[in-house]
Amino acid sequence: MNLIFTFLSHEIKALIRGSGAGKSIAMQIFVGIIIIYCLASAFLLGIMLDRLLTKGFPQGNAVAIFCSFLLYYFLGDLVFRFFMQELPTLSVKPYLCKNIRKRSLVSFLNIRSVFHYINLLPLILLLPFCFSGLKNYNIAGSIALVLSIIGLTLFNNFLLLYLKRKSILQLKWFIGFFAGLLILAALDYFNVLPLSYLSEQLFIAVIRQPLLSLAFIGVAVWAWWLNTSYLRHNLYIEEKISIGVKTSASYSWLSRWGTTGEMVALDFKLIFRNKRPRSVVLMSSLLLLYGFIFYRPEYMNLRNGLGYLVFAAIFVTGSFIINYGNFLFAWQSSHFDGLMANNISIRQYIKSKLLLFSLAGTVSFLLTSFYAFIDWRLLPLQLAAFLFNVGCTSIFSVYLATFSNKGIDLGKSATFNYQGTGVAQWVYALLVLLVPVAIYAPLAILFNYWVGMAALGGIGLISWLMQPWWIEILYKEFKKRKYVILDGFREK
Repeated sequence: MNLIFTFLSHEIKALIRGSGAGKSIAMQIFVGIIIIYCLASAFLLGIMLDRLLTKGFPQGNAVAIFCSFLLYYFLGDLVFRFFMQELPTLSVKPYLCKNIRKRSLVSFLNIRSVFHYINLLPLILLLPFCFSGLKNYNIAGSIALVLSIIGLTLFNNFLLLYLKRKSILQLKWFIGFFAGLLILAALDYFNVLPLSYLSEQLFIAVIRQPLLSLAFIGVAVWAWWLNTSYLRHNLYIEEKISIGVKTSASYSWLSRWGTTGEMVALDFKLIFRNKRPRSVVLMSSLLLLYGFIFYRPEYMNLRNGLGYLVFAAIFVTGSFIINYGNFLFAWQSSHFDGLMANNISIRQYIKSKLLLFSLAGTVSFLLTSFYAFIDWRLLPLQLAAFLFNVGCTSIFSVYLATFSNKGIDLGKSATFNYQGTGVAQWVYALLVLLVPVAIYAPLAILFNYWVGMAALGGIGLISWLMQPWWIEILYKEFKKRKYVILDGFREK
């Protein structure tokens, strides 16, 4: 235990003695105020939850309704953690050279991960109901539900840490995680595996048979053991990589596009080797599920219902283009000088960005084409949005990137990180939101939504066919501001 307090004191000293200590502490205080406000709001909501459920569902049983939402909450909690919860960090190398057991280092990392505001959120939001809402049940049932919620919270905490560590080294873990969530969401949406019914039956059984709560404590212990075992065998991460883990890929299939394909391969490597661009891919993957929220059958029966879904289609098919394109050149700010000094064509560099967007947009369109099972009219809607994203949104991205000269530290998390954000990013967001509406709305009002969709997709297709012409224009714009961009990227 003394060692753990020593490790903690070392991290505090690193925070207050670092070169950017003042700025870092100020940011920590600002973030802390936001977190306290969110936790206080969650606590008030938790106190009022009993009354809110009773008023919102007057014909239903508040306890049953509460239980039916628990599985949804913890699945959402897992996704939220993937984007917001940092891996607990500790500079392991100096300690490995000392007479310190690995078990102590691993214990510190595990204990530190538990003391995270995300772990407090379900406790202060859900636990008040366990006592106020279950007043008609015996006290053992209330305690059993409390233990179940604590067990699921710790399970999510340790499982998430394990999955994020595995995803850093092997992309298949990230793909598998979100593919599993996507399949689960589809099964629930089509009522094949109704999670609300399963959740209600499961937690009502826990209330009636309190010993079942031990199963949730058991899965939490299993997740802790899984994470601990992985850490003990991977403290020498560089050596692990050198003897067996494949850390890079050749992306030989991109060679068909020559030098342009090689530049796209560099973007792929940058994305999967660095924290912040990898977070963008995670967020973009999550937005592929956007359709489950907005693609409702009731909207399809409205006269202009499909127009309401244009926004959803733009985000679903262009999630990567929008998120990655928002900081297009800034992703390579740390080595932009070297990139521009190499014997590469600026035209090819711009073309590689457009090719990257075309590939990403195509994959997004194919992955989300299953939304046609909800209504076949969603397929032409998404096709129109896909063509607009590939043909127009990608051009907006490159053009506005020539006005952005704020660099990005790839190693930092995207959570509460506004580094690289400037006027160009706000203008880009407005273009992405307003231009599709400006194209679609007048034609949909004068004629119908089919004409509006045809115009949206047609303009995108024409723009995509005109890429050689666009590349010349973008090349000239880049040349005008090249040295301003380089000077900005050099600033730390």
